[in-house]
Amino acid sequence: MKKQIKFGVLYQVILIGLVCTILSSCSPYNKIYSEDDIVYSTKRFELKYDFKDRDRRTPIYYFTQSIVKEVDQNNNMTYRAYDILFLISSSFKLDEKVILIIDNKPYPMDIDKIELENVKTISENKTDIQTSDSTTVFVTTGFSESNRKITRFSYKIPISTIMEIKKANQISIRYYAGPSMITVKPRKLSIKRIKELIDTE
Repeated sequence: MKKQIKFGVLYQVILIGLVCTILSSCSPYNKIYSEDDIVYSTKRFELKYDFKDRDRRTPIYYFTQSIVKEVDQNNNMTYRAYDILFLISSSFKLDEKVILIIDNKPYPMDIDKIELENVKTISENKTDIQTSDSTTVFVTTGFSESNRKITRFSYKIPISTIMEIKKANQISIRYYAGPSMITVKPRKLSIKRIKELIDTE
């Protein structure tokens, strides 16, 4: 009996591991994609990663960043970041500031563009009721409404800052919204991929 139990647990662990591997391989995050841009005669490399904040004291609950590296025919390189922050509905508007913090040193970015969006989602609350003839009927009991604020930033990352990122041990991104100080801390894998993007030719 004990051998059967151990085998069952082992089988479940292997199955969960396989499912996680398949899901991570399908995810577009933490992968570097490349393509040629015939319009601008450049080669583009793009990396996208995400971040979820579990701290209820901050108004952010989800974040994604795409970094696009472009290399022209003269081997000149430019880096542009596209940040998307999903905030709770009661959050203050984000200040028009993005600061990269590299090994505890701040590097303010010059923002090119900022977009604001309020999204409202309404969903039905349903419950199933069994009638006298044992038929199950789904009945709408009410509606739930959720609101969120989405802020998008785009900005160039100077080459001098890129060189600091390349040798950094710690990287984070700072935003401010009213009294809230929001710090996004990319995971180690995401930082590793950012450095790989910098080295990609």
